[in-house]
Amino acid sequence: MALPMPYYGSTMPFDADTEYKVVQREQVANPAPLGLFAFGLTTALLQGANTAITDPETTEFWVFAYAFAYGGLAQLLAGMWEYKRQNTFGATAFSSFGAFWIGFAIHGTLVANGLYVASAGAAQITLSLWGIFTFILMVATLELNFALFSLFITLSTLFFLLVAGLTTPNPWTKIAGWWGLMVAAIAWYIAAADVINEQYKRTVLPVGRWSVGTPLAKGLKAALSKVPLLGKACVAGMDREDALSGYTKKAEDLERPGTPHDYRATRLHNNHSLYQGAWDGEAVRYEQEARGLGSAVGPY
Repeated sequence: MALPMPYYGSTMPFDADTEYKVVQREQVANPAPLGLFAFGLTTALLQGANTAITDPETTEFWVFAYAFAYGGLAQLLAGMWEYKRQNTFGATAFSSFGAFWIGFAIHGTLVANGLYVASAGAAQITLSLWGIFTFILMVATLELNFALFSLFITLSTLFFLLVAGLTTPNPWTKIAGWWGLMVAAIAWYIAAADVINEQYKRTVLPVGRWSVGTPLAKGLKAALSKVPLLGKACVAGMDREDALSGYTKKAEDLERPGTPHDYRATRLHNNHSLYQGAWDGEAVRYEQEARGLGSAVGPY
């Protein structure tokens, strides 16, 4: 369907179907399964040693090698590709945990070769900070799906269990090990869901898509509005930032009932995406939303 659309003061034909195909070609494949499989496998290898399923003395270099190459480098690459997909959450999570595993591999190799003396206090602080960081990411999963929420809440807990294990190895180290195996299993399930659902073009493995974050945020805002002075000032600041960032307008567009296919395509064309590489992927997002599909890690 060709539509005459204004472009820099002129009129030119615009075909919605062509625009969609161009956007699709610009997108990279979903890197989330790679990042999740890499994270899950490396976590399972490490926690297998903590549970005494494997002998720590004979498997530590095996763990370090995979922590660097698969859990580290492969996951870091997945994070970089998430930047390409304009997925801030996925890019932040995969890049950060990829760097975590690379750092872990380097640190472990230095300690194992007697080149560095490990500090329990430094390890506790580091793991605690990673636990807090993971909890922050968990808040974002409230707007994604239950499976991803489960992964990040259990992972955040794992970091604090490991901190306890450094203080009291028995029984916390073994508890952390078994808990970590559960974390790895959840990561692999989400990765499998992304791969299998995409191939079958239907939900074979559900991830429990939800959107509880928005109601919670609205509830928090409503509660703040009842607090005199400071609370109302916070709400006013939130409204102002929403307006400046365009979040308010975007929410109105997405919540508009019966938004036609051509409306999204026209809005995409008006953003000149066809002539700037179509990096925003709005058309792809729309098609994925319409079919109820998309990456478990987001955004589509």
